[in-house]
Amino acid sequence: MVMGRTCGLPSFPGGGDDTMMRAESPSMSFGAMPSAHRSDPSLDSPQASAVASLKDGDAPPLSSRVMDAEGWALVEHSGRVVAFNAQASVHFGIPAPTTVEHGRLPGCEWLRSDGTPLPSHEAPLARALAGEQVDTAEWTVLRPDGMRVRLQGTATPVKGGDGRVAAAVLRTRAVEALPAPLLDASRLLAEAGALLGTSVDAEAQLEPLLKLLVPTLGDGALLILMSPDADVSVAASLHVDAGRHALLRELLSRYPPDPTLPGGLSHVFVTGAVARLCVMSDEHVTLTARDAEHARMMREVGPHGCLSVPLAARGNVLGALILLRANVLHAFDAEEERVLAELAHRTALYLENARLLKEAREAVRQRDEFLGIASHELKTPLTPLSLKVQLLQKQVTVLAREGKPVPTERVSETLEVVQRQVRRLSRLVDNLLDVSRISAGRLRLEVEELDLASVAAEILYRFAPAAQQQGTELELHAPVPVVGRWDRLRLEQVVTNLLSNALKYGAGHPVVLSVDARGTVARLTVKDHGIGIAPEDLARIFERFERAVSDRHYGGLGLGLYITRQIVEAFGGTVLAQSEPGQGSTFTLELPRGDIPEEWLTAHAAPGPTSESEGG
Repeated sequence: MVMGRTCGLPSFPGGGDDTMMRAESPSMSFGAMPSAHRSDPSLDSPQASAVASLKDGDAPPLSSRVMDAEGWALVEHSGRVVAFNAQASVHFGIPAPTTVEHGRLPGCEWLRSDGTPLPSHEAPLARALAGEQVDTAEWTVLRPDGMRVRLQGTATPVKGGDGRVAAAVLRTRAVEALPAPLLDASRLLAEAGALLGTSVDAEAQLEPLLKLLVPTLGDGALLILMSPDADVSVAASLHVDAGRHALLRELLSRYPPDPTLPGGLSHVFVTGAVARLCVMSDEHVTLTARDAEHARMMREVGPHGCLSVPLAARGNVLGALILLRANVLHAFDAEEERVLAELAHRTALYLENARLLKEAREAVRQRDEFLGIASHELKTPLTPLSLKVQLLQKQVTVLAREGKPVPTERVSETLEVVQRQVRRLSRLVDNLLDVSRISAGRLRLEVEELDLASVAAEILYRFAPAAQQQGTELELHAPVPVVGRWDRLRLEQVVTNLLSNALKYGAGHPVVLSVDARGTVARLTVKDHGIGIAPEDLARIFERFERAVSDRHYGGLGLGLYITRQIVEAFGGTVLAQSEPGQGSTFTLELPRGDIPEEWLTAHAAPGPTSESEGG
């Protein structure tokens, strides 16, 4: 499916030449001026007189000018382009420039008969700006797209009231019909393939890729990418005209593309189909401008024909490759569309492969980091366990030689250390097994009716000795039972992880655990007053192997919150973190209560035995 839209050229006051293109100067526009206005002092400048002569007495009638296909440009002595008509754009293969340097049109070379470039001061426009009248002659021009064209024309200096040259008028006609440019698709695609194959740094290759398209296929190009979150960003932009290039970049920076706006790129992103649009025309500006400044900048860039093809790979639309052409009368043909679509497909595969490679490298980095942390964490409980066992073994050997019994206290103390470290090892191994189950989609839940407030109280009781040893006060706010259908072991694991983190990072300050309910949703909150979490770390602490603190100061595998989130989401709930550095953290867990009796949603006490069972 291909979209199409008529793209009109900007018009000029007075109903003048419809094929004229306004130069990039919002303060000035030229058109046919009624003779009654020519005596106006404001119109008495050399530039206005030159344009008037082109439009009236010195120029043939409009119909014959269209047939003769005359191109013309008016350039001030400073190099500012006052006017540049559409046929001049066709002749020189460039959009209307904003300025010229040393009389040289952007990207164009004036050639001698032997094919060598003329020095800049010998170019017709430069000679006219220097005050020389260049009579009718034939020239060969090498255009930016590589075409050589034969032009016939004149270059005339325009003097001001002080007798000095104020501007110059360049008038051209094609000596022969301009041939359609030959598109060497194979060479372009081969160069693109070589470019994309030189580096896996995707971002660094995108602008050089656009340089293969500009000016060969168009006057400008954009490469727009869409993230998995549907955020749209401009990855690269280019325009053959330096003034428009800078303006286009500023425009895209200040007003990023919005695929949801009508008349924009939504068709490409939603359907993955090719789109032909007319962008930055008066109609497009009216439809899409977000404010007056946006409209002004779009009008300064000027109307462009637009061919947009999707960047699609493996069934996903990653963005769009967009080609711009200032000469809106020169439509993109089927061959150009085919080449752009093929290039877009190759670029999409390159970007997708670069993303997969980046993810693989990140996975390897995380694996290596995890193995380092895991080996340290697994070794930590083994060290005291080994020392205690060795010490007990030596004591038993010595006492056996002396014929004395082994004291029960020493054995009991050693066994207590062994049991504590074995429990720690078991938790570490269980976490690793849970990650494996989650990754394989084998996390099973065995739901039953239970009270979340009771579970919280049990976990708090288990942590009481450790909290007392740290000097941390534990508080529980659970005024009423909150009954729901959950997996007891997994729910205990979630509360344990949250409470364990609060004690670890709470810096000895009070930890508050609260349980309440709002209708069919149960809520558990764990709040500490410890070191807190930086805002940039909040989004990643629930990811696998992620930590917001140095592992040198705080132990752990970085799996607790990841497992917590996976279990909570398996229940159909959510877990969120709020924190500020130095102000502590609050973790809020919300769980659907499941299919439970209606009266339990409003009950203020746990369901108790019936009178019959009491009597029985």
